[in-house]
Amino acid sequence: MRRLSLVSMLVAVVAGAGLLVPGAPLASASSGSTTEPSTSAPSTTEPTTTQPATSTTVASTTTSSQPPSTMVPATRGTAVQAAPTLPPPTAPPTVPPTIAPSPYAVPANTGTGRRVVYSKSRMRVWVVEADGRVARTYLVSGRLSQPNTGTYSVFSRSSYTCNINHPTTCMRWMVRFTKGPSGDNIGFHEIPRSNGVPLQSDSQLGQALSSGCVRQSTADAQFMWAWAGIGTKVVVIW
Repeated sequence: MRRLSLVSMLVAVVAGAGLLVPGAPLASASSGSTTEPSTSAPSTTEPTTTQPATSTTVASTTTSSQPPSTMVPATRGTAVQAAPTLPPPTAPPTVPPTIAPSPYAVPANTGTGRRVVYSKSRMRVWVVEADGRVARTYLVSGRLSQPNTGTYSVFSRSSYTCNINHPTTCMRWMVRFTKGPSGDNIGFHEIPRSNGVPLQSDSQLGQALSSGCVRQSTADAQFMWAWAGIGTKVVVIW
C-alpha cells in the first residue's frame, strides 16, 4: 500500500509538471510487478500553442482631409491603330523668286529683228541680232534733246571725218543714221579728238556730253562700224 501511495504521488507530480504525456499507460497499481515507471525522457514536442491570427493588412491611411484623386492613370496607348494613316505632308508650293528686270535687257517696245536700240535717258546702246539676241550693249555719250525718238536707218558711213564747224575736231568710225535740226549729220562714232586730244574719257561715257552725235569708246566704235552697214535699222527711245 505504501508503494502504491508513492507511485500515485509521483504520477501526480509528473502530471502537474506537464511531464506526463496524456494518454500514456500508467503502471498498474494492482499488479504486483516491481517494474518501475518509465524513465524515458518526455517528448520534446512542445504543446501546440496556437497564436491568434495576425493579419499583415495595413489599415487604410486615407484621411478625410485628403480629397480623392481625379488623375487618370497613364496608359501606353493601344496596339490597335485607332485612325487611318494620314498621307505624308505635301511640300509647300514653290513660289518663283521675283526677278528684277536686267538693266542690260533690251527695252520693250523697240521693234523686232536686227537693229540698234539707243536710249537717250539711259545713254546706252543695244546691238540686237535678228533672233533677238543682244550681241553687245554699252554706255555712250549723246545729247538729251536730239535726235527725236523714232525709227531710222543707216544712210552713210565714214572711217574718218571732221566737224564742219570745227575742222580740228575729228573722229573715226562714223555711222550716220539721221540729221539734226540744222541739217548736220548725227551718227555713232569714236570719242572725237581736238588736235589729237580726246574730248572726254571712256569713264565719262553714260553722261550727256555730246553736241548731237553718239560718242563711243574705240572698241565699241569699231564693233558698230563692222556690224552696222547701210540700211541697218536704228531705234531711238527716251
